[in-house]
Amino acid sequence: MDPGNTPKGKLPPFEVAKAVAFEKILIQMEKHMKKCCYSLLGESRAEFTAKHLKLVGGKSPSSRAVKLQWAKAKTATKKDPTWYPGKAPQNQGGRPPQITDAQKQAIAETAMQLKRDLIAPTPERVRILLPRKTINKKTKASISDDSIHKIFKTMCYDEKEDDPWHYLPAGQQDCLTAGMRPGRVRSAQHVQNNVSENAAFNFVAVDPCFSLLPKDETKSEQMKIAAMGTRKWMSKKCTRKYPNLRPPRTAKTQKTNCTVVPWTPVFTRGRLKLVVLTHPGAKLNNGTQMAAFVKDTLPTVLEGMKQEWGWSTIPRALLHDKASYFVNSKQNILNQNFAAGLSAGRFTSWVDTANGDCSWLASHLGDWYPHETIIAQVRKLLMTKVTRQALRETPGQFAHRMQRVEQIMNETMDLQSLGRELHDRSAELIKRKGERLPK
Repeated sequence: MDPGNTPKGKLPPFEVAKAVAFEKILIQMEKHMKKCCYSLLGESRAEFTAKHLKLVGGKSPSSRAVKLQWAKAKTATKKDPTWYPGKAPQNQGGRPPQITDAQKQAIAETAMQLKRDLIAPTPERVRILLPRKTINKKTKASISDDSIHKIFKTMCYDEKEDDPWHYLPAGQQDCLTAGMRPGRVRSAQHVQNNVSENAAFNFVAVDPCFSLLPKDETKSEQMKIAAMGTRKWMSKKCTRKYPNLRPPRTAKTQKTNCTVVPWTPVFTRGRLKLVVLTHPGAKLNNGTQMAAFVKDTLPTVLEGMKQEWGWSTIPRALLHDKASYFVNSKQNILNQNFAAGLSAGRFTSWVDTANGDCSWLASHLGDWYPHETIIAQVRKLLMTKVTRQALRETPGQFAHRMQRVEQIMNETMDLQSLGRELHDRSAELIKRKGERLPK
């Protein structure tokens, strides 16, 4: 009876039912009164009925349209005594289905199982696994790729049936295997049980990063195209034109024709400082160099933040991940050189325990650390609001850009709340049983 399926200007099923009822009542009234409808009401049965009906769109039908509905109802009742307004005909028209529902269901289940087994589902693989189910019963030929793809799009899903598959680019995050998730939960539980919220807010988060400054036009253009992403707005007939093609896979990683500039965020107490190392040969990605940074540079940086933000003390516990220059993963203890740098700079590591054991700290926690959010936002601003102006940008010019990024983030982002999120993220990670946290 739903009028939503009726085209505009037509009678919906409920109004057809009213028309049939009006006719039967008016006929009985004429028999009882022994007078025609026109004598009793001043108009014919069809005219009287039409005034009480509404087409989809609001208007009333003509008397001729009402008579046509009465005729259709009588014909339909003769053919099917169980007929009622709105009942779908047994023969819907069109070509009968060539693939049975059982075949479709088998193909869908096989495709979903292939994906669960980490095998890309394709029509060819489905046919190999279901040689009989993928035969068209009418033509005796194999079911076409288009038909199997249509089943993928309508009957296959990852979590919920109402969210079917689409052929999309993979998400821009590394996958988490089943073996990684328990360790992530263990790390979150350790923080909840052993780290207070106030202590987490006072951690000094550092994480070595680097940016590539192109030295020539070719490298610059490759990096710009890489920054455009894997999906682009483009015309179908021009897909093989230069801006539409993908860049070399090494465009954003290969250091040829680039100046490598190391930098790190220093994030603590809801405030941010971006430290850029501009002297030639500077690095942060090994234990010795990181130890030198912690011993010689970090105290000065924190002293400056203390003066700028009016702190009474300098935070001394460093928050870091399980990279090799921080933690010796084989022995699950701090990297020897890094530990020496911490001691010389009068700092401690957040993973320090009574026996120096770091086994509770897992790898692959990029979505959990609050400072990783900082790094992602820095890189986004470098590509949008604070873009490179000079082709051959110097490390000094890059450092000036980073100061602008730092200013924007301290002024516009709620870094105070972000600095207190470690416990909330831990609770969410435990709730999700180690699955990736949403952005």
